[in-house]
Amino acid sequence: MSIAASIRENAKYYPDKTAVFCDGRAISYQELEDTTNCMAQWMHQKERKAGNGYSKAAVLLPNSPEFLEIVLGTAKAGWMVVTLDPKWSSEEITAVLKQTEPDYLFLDSTYDAYFSEWQKVTRIISLHVGVKEVPTDERPWDAAENIDVPLSEELPMSLFYMGFTSGSTGMPKGFIRTQQSWMTSFQEGDRELKIRRLDKVVVPGPLVHSLFLFAALHTLHAGAVCYIESSFQAERLLERCRQESITVMYGVPTMYEALGQIVEREHSQNMPLYKCIISGDRCSPAALEKLRSLFPGAEWMSFYGSSELSFVAICKGEDVMKRTSALGYPFSTVEFSIRDERGREVQPGEAGELFVKSPMVFSGYEHEPFPVPKKWIPSGDIVREEKDGLLCLVGRRKNKIISGGLNIFPEEVETLLNSHPSVKETAVTGLTDEYWGEIAAACIEPSSGVRTETLHLELKHYCRKYTASYKCPKQWVMIEEMPLTTSGKPARKKAAALIKKKGVKI
Repeated sequence: MSIAASIRENAKYYPDKTAVFCDGRAISYQELEDTTNCMAQWMHQKERKAGNGYSKAAVLLPNSPEFLEIVLGTAKAGWMVVTLDPKWSSEEITAVLKQTEPDYLFLDSTYDAYFSEWQKVTRIISLHVGVKEVPTDERPWDAAENIDVPLSEELPMSLFYMGFTSGSTGMPKGFIRTQQSWMTSFQEGDRELKIRRLDKVVVPGPLVHSLFLFAALHTLHAGAVCYIESSFQAERLLERCRQESITVMYGVPTMYEALGQIVEREHSQNMPLYKCIISGDRCSPAALEKLRSLFPGAEWMSFYGSSELSFVAICKGEDVMKRTSALGYPFSTVEFSIRDERGREVQPGEAGELFVKSPMVFSGYEHEPFPVPKKWIPSGDIVREEKDGLLCLVGRRKNKIISGGLNIFPEEVETLLNSHPSVKETAVTGLTDEYWGEIAAACIEPSSGVRTETLHLELKHYCRKYTASYKCPKQWVMIEEMPLTTSGKPARKKAAALIKKKGVKI
């Protein structure tokens, strides 16, 4: 089945219902179906560029209905959508265009300054996103015939989506998934997330990130209303939730914390949200406890996965609160194996790297041989399985610190430090040391109102009480605000630079 099949079904039974709402624009399910039919027809009529395998449509757009229309149109046409990040530099975009060779690039008109440069690489369609009146020839697919495009039985296994992760060379690295892998993700979402047709779901993050694109597409699959935010602004999002009676939100921890700060200042708990879904990073226990008190009517759940692996595990209810390192229980279609550095399965309760096998995993990286079907895929995460089957994070393999021959995983130390009431956020990183080889060092953003003069001593004592002494940071720095990555996680490289510049050794 194609990911567009459920859109067609929803348009048949609920044609006038709003499918997508963004910046005052409402698109009904019938309008979404018609537009994506026309787009698929238009794509079928286009001559493919020679020698580039799958037909590809690259998208360089802000959050908008057009973004989703192009994604679903390419799905119907059997093309592959290539999502480019607006945060990239023009040099990075040029390099990725040359690497991926899309048949067309759909971009926002704000990029017109680069039109002549990128036109050397691919054909371009420039769109005035968010503008009510646009040139009549801007959307050539509008002239295509609006008929139900046959959704071929071959579509599910077609390579449909190319997203990007950070490559080892520093350049974005394209990973590819089939429509079937997305459909299985939707089915797992149906079982575990239970989005209802009557729900109003807000998606406040960038659609170029697979987390938020999944949130939007799964909402449309469920027949609910998808509210897209053109950019994340906490005050505007809070107003949207209240005015539109939003029932479900997807977000990373920093988004929820920004909302919580406003609610706390207002001394108001007037929030219609009944379900808050977290991904991208884990929320600290102190932050989550506060959020639960500020949004008392909401059910909190988090899921663990990655761009390449898709869904792996889900954590609900009290497990979200009680077990600070909990990743969750595996989804029903996920098989897993925990292995040591020699590739041998570890004993129950021991830590090792998580390997995953499921119908949701990616098909491979661009320009690299695809993995053998049903092969075990390494996650890069070191985990431990509890007696009840719960998977708990120990750390990231690539972040491992080797101090005096002993392994330290920063995430494990961060989880402990974040459980201290005086700590808002922590970044632990490794620094070179002549004696130890490496030492653990901590960058701390204290909770509001906490005095910092002796906090590092208090935290070192706290660490020694609850973990092995060799894991305790030997260098500390207190800062007013934690530097974050674009996905809202602590930026370790920036934190390391701050520690080197201002850190105190104890």
